[in-house]
Amino acid sequence: MSEKDFVQVAKLGKTVGLKGYIKLHNLSDFPLQFKKDASFFLENGKQILKIKHYNQANSTVLFQDYEELEKSKILTNCILFQSIEQSRQTCKLKKDEFFYFDILECEVFDENTRLGKVVDILETGASYLFQIQSDEKWIAKKYPKTFFIPYLDKFVKSIDIQKREILCTKDAFLILENS
Repeated sequence: MSEKDFVQVAKLGKTVGLKGYIKLHNLSDFPLQFKKDASFFLENGKQILKIKHYNQANSTVLFQDYEELEKSKILTNCILFQSIEQSRQTCKLKKDEFFYFDILECEVFDENTRLGKVVDILETGASYLFQIQSDEKWIAKKYPKTFFIPYLDKFVKSIDIQKREILCTKDAFLILENS
């Protein structure tokens, strides 16, 4: 598996107490994936950590083979990863919800005109902004290299993950024009 096959899901903080518990800072939208017997990868993708106990109330986790304070201290500031394949299996999406990694690199269209592709997603309170890298033809016409489209019905008509396409309303092009 390559680096592109993994997604960050949590950062480990300081140890808590004397039994090896560590503060878990969830970086995902799926807190239910942190449960007994769930496995995660460390940065290198080779070392696997298996949860022995997770306390949802205070976001602390105990990993198998790290049940001692001194042993668990080496995990402080480590990032936990999950494979994209495993994320698809364990994290259930509702209607019109998508994984972050499925939206990235999607081509963005306004009717039949390609505006660019999604390069990042920013969370803005209750909504999201898709950061779009403008198509070369727009850059050549002196439009900005990047612009943002809010993930709202007013701007986004549909998302087709299989085709890797996002179809936008005419208002999306107005954003590009006025950026």
